Amino acid sequence: MTYQAVDTAPARSSRRVGTSFILLALFAGLLGGSLALPFLQTHPTSGQAFCHGILMTFFVMCPAALGGFGQWLLPSALGTDRTVLRGLTMAGFGFLSAGVVLLPVLPFVALLLWSVGILAVAIDVITTCLEGRVRRFRDMSPLAWSLLATASSVVLVAPVLAAVVTRGMLDGITTDALIETLHLPEMALMLTPALGLVASALLSRSASAGASLTVAPYVFGVMGIGGPLLWMDGLYGALPSGMTSSLVLVTQIVPSVVLIGALCRDVWQQKRDLDGAALWAIGSILLFTAGWLSDWLPGHSGDHTAVAFGGIMALCGGFYAWVEMLLPGRIPAMMSRGHACLMLAGAFCSVVPGVMIYGEILMGISLLAFGLLGLFLLRETGRARVSA
Repeated sequence: MTYQAVDTAPARSSRRVGTSFILLALFAGLLGGSLALPFLQTHPTSGQAFCHGILMTFFVMCPAALGGFGQWLLPSALGTDRTVLRGLTMAGFGFLSAGVVLLPVLPFVALLLWSVGILAVAIDVITTCLEGRVRRFRDMSPLAWSLLATASSVVLVAPVLAAVVTRGMLDGITTDALIETLHLPEMALMLTPALGLVASALLSRSASAGASLTVAPYVFGVMGIGGPLLWMDGLYGALPSGMTSSLVLVTQIVPSVVLIGALCRDVWQQKRDLDGAALWAIGSILLFTAGWLSDWLPGHSGDHTAVAFGGIMALCGGFYAWVEMLLPGRIPAMMSRGHACLMLAGAFCSVVPGVMIYGEILMGISLLAFGLLGLFLLRETGRARVSA
């Protein structure tokens, strides 16, 4: 808390903390993407397989949404200039950073660190929404509701996950069994912030009413709280086995379809221009739809890779919007549009067996583009600091 006491520019300081989280998520995403490259999958370790299945949700989506956009966008959405417990968020950043480094070699220890770190960040988000806001609940944007629901989901999932991991370390549970156990909360932690970012990208900044603003609290409440609560209840044997698909349908897919329908109605009425951020959001919706529809295909095993790609694409769109906010006019609009089309094509090819090799090539190029964008961001930020 000493950091907050001597800080004379709370808004600028919050943005620095948020920038640290976004860069951490960018590093984790590059790490996870590189571990999934074909030449590293010849003899994959259990840690590498775990990274491929879990890292994008736990160490990319959650830190970027709650810690990054939570520090950058949430205060302004609530009518304030800072979060309430920013020192707690900084402590969470330390735990999450250690977890990212240890994940490929000690996945269980990394998940314990994630549980502690993300719980600290979530408490800051919830406290800010309850105690630090100036606007009324009914005036909160869909992004603010999604961050509040994601933080509430973390409060439910993180302690239980820590208990499951600790018990698994004692009983010798495998990473494959742990991934299967975490399927439902993983979907909730992926979809809830992703749809909030999609809504933020598609809705006009001047929009003060609309169907999406009306349904957002209920949709995100069901997704962020209902799903994890049912998962926790089923984890202790109260629900029959084999109900995971039904729970995903009721608590994740149906609310998502309702929100997407409301967004389409509002976008049509507002006549929204298809800029770079809108293309990222539309690509994310297309991938969500493809993932959900694929479950109904004959002989399909229930792979949700397309849904995961949709969540990452929504996060990437938020990343581009954040860069444009940080450095206005520095990123060409065609670069954002072209990168969105490249990643969308790579994601679709990656889930089709016949053209999977082309998808891996396109996703590798997209991964390299994000690395170059991160280096560009560091250079331009340094120049801005020197000129100031």
